[in-house]
Amino acid sequence: MIPYLSQVDAADSRLRELAEFLGIQCELVSLDPHARHFAEFLESAVLGQRFCFVVNPRVLQQLVGGDDLPDELIKYFVSRFPHLLVHGLRLHAFDSGLISALSQGQLPAVQALDGAGLNYEIQGETKDICGAFSGLRFGPANPRNDRVFGVIAGKSSLRTLISIAGRPFLASLKRDATEILFLASEDVMDLGVPVVDSLPADGFSRLVPQAMALRHIFGAECWQPNASHACVIIDDPLLRKNYGFLNFESLVRLVEGHNFHTCIAFIPYNYRRNSLQVIDLFKNNSKRLSICYHGSDHTDAELASVEPARLNTILRIAEMRMGRLEAQTGLVCDKVMVFPQGAFSLEAMKALKTRNFFAAVNTGPHPPGESSPLTIREFIQPALLRYAGFPLFLRRYVKEIQPQDIALNLFFGKPVLIVEHHEIFEHPELLVDVVHKVNSMEPGIRWSGLQDAVAGSFLKRREPDAIQKVRAYSSQVQISNSSSHAERFVIEWDGPGVPSGVEAVLSSGKSCLGLEFHNRGIRIPVELPPHTSQSFSLTHCHLDSTVNSLGLRWNVKAFARRRLSELRDNHLSRNPRLLRVARSLQERYLS
Repeated sequence: MIPYLSQVDAADSRLRELAEFLGIQCELVSLDPHARHFAEFLESAVLGQRFCFVVNPRVLQQLVGGDDLPDELIKYFVSRFPHLLVHGLRLHAFDSGLISALSQGQLPAVQALDGAGLNYEIQGETKDICGAFSGLRFGPANPRNDRVFGVIAGKSSLRTLISIAGRPFLASLKRDATEILFLASEDVMDLGVPVVDSLPADGFSRLVPQAMALRHIFGAECWQPNASHACVIIDDPLLRKNYGFLNFESLVRLVEGHNFHTCIAFIPYNYRRNSLQVIDLFKNNSKRLSICYHGSDHTDAELASVEPARLNTILRIAEMRMGRLEAQTGLVCDKVMVFPQGAFSLEAMKALKTRNFFAAVNTGPHPPGESSPLTIREFIQPALLRYAGFPLFLRRYVKEIQPQDIALNLFFGKPVLIVEHHEIFEHPELLVDVVHKVNSMEPGIRWSGLQDAVAGSFLKRREPDAIQKVRAYSSQVQISNSSSHAERFVIEWDGPGVPSGVEAVLSSGKSCLGLEFHNRGIRIPVELPPHTSQSFSLTHCHLDSTVNSLGLRWNVKAFARRRLSELRDNHLSRNPRLLRVARSLQERYLS
C-alpha cells in the first residue's frame, strides 16, 4: 500500500514500478489532509486486508502539515501492518523524528555520509535477505543519495543488513507483530534508464536494497529465481589432446578439483577433425564437460548477415555437421549458439528462433550498429528478449567480472556465464579464483552445460490459488515438482515478439494442450505428479529459405581462416612478436 496526497511521490512511483516488476500487487491510497483522525481514515482504506505499508517521510509530513507526527499514527502503523517499508529519507528533522519514533529510539537520527570513497558493507549471515551479496564489501557509496542511521550504544534488537562506514544503511527491526525495514536511500532507480553492460556505479543503493526488502517481505508471492546456474565457456578449441595452452586431461582434473563445468564453444567446421580419445573424455565426464554451437565456419561476422537465406544456409550446414558428429561419436551438442566474434543480427536471431535453437549467448548485448541502449529493466532479467523475442544470455570475461557482478546475477536469476579462450590456461589460477568466488557466494550453485543453464534460469512465484507461475526465458524450460503431492503450474514466455511463429509447446515429443496466446507472449497450464521433472520446449514454424551453396570463395576463406587460427593458437601464441604479425595478416586477408 502506497499512500499519496495530490500526486504520488516520485520515489514512491519508482518503488511501485520495481515492486510490480517483481510481481507484487500495489495499491495506491489517496490521503485526506483534512481528516481529523488519520488512523481511522487509513483503516477505512485498508478494509481489513493485510498490506505492507510504505512509509515515506515526505508524504507523511505533507499529511500532518508540520514537523510533529501524532503518536496515534505511529501506534497505528506498528499495530495494524505486518510490514512497514521506510524509504525516501532526507537530512531533515522530521525524517529523524519519524525514524526515532518507529524504532523506539534505537535509530535516533538520519545522517549524511562523512566523505567520499566509502564502501557498502553487506553483513555476513544475511543471505536470507541479501542473498549472494551477503558478506561482500564494495563501493563507492553514493553521497548524493545515501544516508546512514545514527545508532545508540548498548543492547539493541536492531538487525543491520547493509552498513556504510560502520553505520546502518539497511536495517530491520521487530516491534510487536510488525517488522519494519529501514532503508536510508533518498531515491529509487527508474527501471527505464539506460545501462551499458553493468549496473551504474551510483545505482546499487537505488535498486538492490529496495529489491532485497521487497523480496524478503513478499517471499514466494513475488518473482524469485528458480535456482542458480553457472558455466565456464571456452571459445574455439578443437577436441584434441592439446589446443594452445589448453590440455583436456588437465582440464578434467581442474573441473573436478574445483567443482565447475566447462562448455566448449565448438566450431561445427571442425566436426571431422577431433581426437576420439578426447571425445570419449567428454562423454565420460558429461557432468563436467560439454559443447555448444559456435557459428558454423567461424568466418568473420558470419551471423551478422542480414540475408535470411544465407543465414538459414549457414545454420543448416552447422546443424548437419553437428548431427554427423553425434551420429559418428555419440557426443551431443547443446542447441545453444555462441556468436563468433560477438557479432550477430536481428535476422540471425529470427533464424535461430525458427530453427528451434534454445537460446543464444554473447559477450555484448547489441548487434553491430545497434544504438538503442539496454534499460535497467532489461538488464536485470535473466535474458534479453528485445531481438525477435529470442533469448540472448550475456557472459563476461574473467578479468572483467567482479564479486558484486556475480551477486547481481544470482540475485536476479541471471546465470553466471564466464568466457575465456585457451590463453587463460597459461595462468589457470585466474579462472580458478573466479570459480572459487562463485562457489563461496552460492555454495549450492548448479554448474552445467549451457543448455541446462539457460533452461533452468527462469523465475517463479506462487499465486494465491496455490498455482506456481513460471516465467521462462530459454525456449526450453525444465520444471520440477519436489513435493509429495501433484502441483499445478502455469508456464509463460513473455516479451515482445515471443509469440511470433510459435506452433506448439512440446513435452516428451508430444504437443501440450491448453496453449494460450496473448499480445506479448504465450502461456500453458500443466500439472506435474509428485517427485517428477519435465521439460517443455517451444517449436516454431520453420521457413527453410536457403541458398544452394555459400560459394567457393567462402569455403576457401573458411579453410584458410581455420588453419591460420590454429597456427596462431597452437604455435604463435607463445611468441608475442610472431602473434602480432599473424593477426595483422589475418585482418588484412581474411576479414
